[in-house]
Parts: sequence; structure tokens; C-alpha cells
Amino acid sequence: MSHKIKFYPVGNGDNVLLKLTDGFTAMFDCQIRKPEKNDDGIEVYDVKKDLMEELQTVNGKPFVDLFVNSHPHMDHCLGYKANFYHGDPDDYDDTNKENEEIIIGELWVTQKVFQLNLCDDANAIRNEANRRLRLFRDGDTKADKFGNRIHIIGYNDEDKTEEGIHYIPGSSISIINGKYLSELKIFIHAPLKSDIQTSWADKDENIASIVMQLNIISGQRVSKVFICGDADHYVFEHIMDISEAKSNEDALKWDILLAPHHCSWSFFNDTPQKDYPDVVDSASKFMGYANEGAHIVSSSDKIEDNDNNPPHFQARKQYIKTVTAERFKNTAINGGEKKPQPVVYEFDSDGITFKRVLLFTGATTILGSSTPRAGVWMKSK
Repeated sequence: MSHKIKFYPVGNGDNVLLKLTDGFTAMFDCQIRKPEKNDDGIEVYDVKKDLMEELQTVNGKPFVDLFVNSHPHMDHCLGYKANFYHGDPDDYDDTNKENEEIIIGELWVTQKVFQLNLCDDANAIRNEANRRLRLFRDGDTKADKFGNRIHIIGYNDEDKTEEGIHYIPGSSISIINGKYLSELKIFIHAPLKSDIQTSWADKDENIASIVMQLNIISGQRVSKVFICGDADHYVFEHIMDISEAKSNEDALKWDILLAPHHCSWSFFNDTPQKDYPDVVDSASKFMGYANEGAHIVSSSDKIEDNDNNPPHFQARKQYIKTVTAERFKNTAINGGEKKPQPVVYEFDSDGITFKRVLLFTGATTILGSSTPRAGVWMKSK
């Protein structure tokens, strides 16, 4: 069996599912919409239906071991309120089961989720986070039970931490939802103190995005995936300065990069590309940490040669200088523009396999390394 990661086609948004061979599941942000055709005749992918096929259940209740909200913007949490369970898991009833509400074993958020004037779905995350925090601060034994666990990633708005609640940058996490994970280690890079301070001053949640390196372990092989939210090049500059100063360059390497901010130009420079700015040194340097055969995924609308940002055409051109056009994946066109399918990779001791999707006669077939047809699969050693 292989580990698997899915990047769902959700337009300019993020919805990522990681599933390990032992059944452990983690979601990074959500963007769950009604499965219908939009005005351009494009079928909106049924993320909820797919999740119901992927997730495990306990007593008929679907659950995900870990849900990470990188930052509280709608493109990273749409559909949370309607599709996830909020409240004491002991109170989950038949109505919740009928609605297929997903229980979150452990919730990770940033301090930014506790601010006011958020969208409805972010407010729902905030309310659930506050419920779990109250259990912890009241010393309730339920706080360390399935469906009640919570961690804040980074620092609070006073640059402090609360023991037992905060995971700070530089932490490597292998115990999640009460389980020790021998097949996954999550290294936390951000948000840093300076980024949180800037975020409050500039009223910009993107700067305080959670940035992490997933280390997915298959025997002796460790595959590295970067999940970055909407972090910009300043954040990556700080991350590299710290990791390099601590001689921890391994924490900067990657086999798969989820392009920050849906393939926005902000990763390469905050000066608009139309003004012909140079690519900043930090962006070029981080690209240099790509492992041989690395891939980049743009979770975004279709990337076209226009002025849209995100996704940004010139940003794509920069990315493919590192990974080649074949190893750059745009979720909006994977499997076909009118009916896009998730970008899927599998991990085993031999490497990473991109699972190419072929559509025909209304059916969907996912082909991998077992398929002899040339150009259908790619394996990264």
C-alpha cells in the first residue's frame, strides 16, 4: 500500500487531503462547494462526496484526524460550517450523521482566527476553537479526547505561548489526535513572531499563514511536501534565515510544493510583474531547495496568459524553470478543463508517483506506475 495526497480542484482555493497507509487522515484547509456546473460549463468537483469515500468512520460518524486552517480567509475555509461538526462529540446525533458532518479529531489554527469581522465559515472555526480552548483552560478531562483537541500554531497576539496549546516554529510534530505517527512528521516553519506582528499592523492574514513541511515516511524514504497557505517571499526569507542559521537545511527541502497563494506573483516579488521587477533572491533561493524530480501544484483557476493574479502566468513561468512544465500541475485543468479531477500523488519506498487522470465515456480512470503507456505516469526517485 502507498500513502496518498490529493489536491482537489477548487478554483482559487485550497483543499488538500493526506491519507497514510494506516488510515490516518489530515486536511489542510477546505473549499467545499455544491457539485454543479458554473456559468462557463465547468463541473464543480464534488469534494464532499470524495471525502466520504476517503475518510474513516467511527460508529458511522465520518472523521478526519487533523484539520489545519492555514489562515481565516474564505478561499481556505469555504464550506467548513456546513460540512464539519461543531460541539461536544458526545452530542453528535442522527441529524449530524444524516448530514454527514465530519468530526475533527484535532484542530490546528493560527491566532488570527480569533479576530473579529471574519467570514461565516471562519467564524465557525473560531467558535469551535474557542469551545476547545475553554475545555483546556478549565482543566476539563475532555480536552484531550477525540473531537476536542486543539493547538494554536505560532504565538498569540502578545508574542507569548500557552503550554500545552501552542506549537511554535521549529517544532517537529509526530503525535496527532492522540496517536504517535511513525509515517508522518510535520515540521512547523511559520507563522513567526515578526510575521504575526506585521499581520496585525497591516491587517493582512496572509502573512500569518501556517507554513509546514510534511515528512511522509515510506520505509527508508522520506518524501517532503510544503504546504504554505498564502505566505509571500518575505515569510520564506525569514524561514530560510532561521533554518540555515540552525544548520537545518533539510527542513527546507521539498519534493512537492503547493504554490503559495494559488500561484500568485507575491512569492517572487511584491512589485507587480507588469513593472518588470526582478525575482527576489529569497524566492530563487527557495527554489534551489527542490529535490531532483520535484513537482509543483497550483491549486487555482486555469492559468492563462493574462494579467490575473492569482493565478499568475509569469509566476508559472518562473516555477517551471525549476520543475519543468510536465511537473507543474494546475488543478483547474487536471483531467480536463470542463471536468477537472484531483491532482493525486502516491508515496512508497520507491518514490513518488503522480497519478495521471484520463477521462473517457463519462468514466474516470487514474493511471499510475503500473500503466505501460508512455507519458501517462511519472516517478520521482
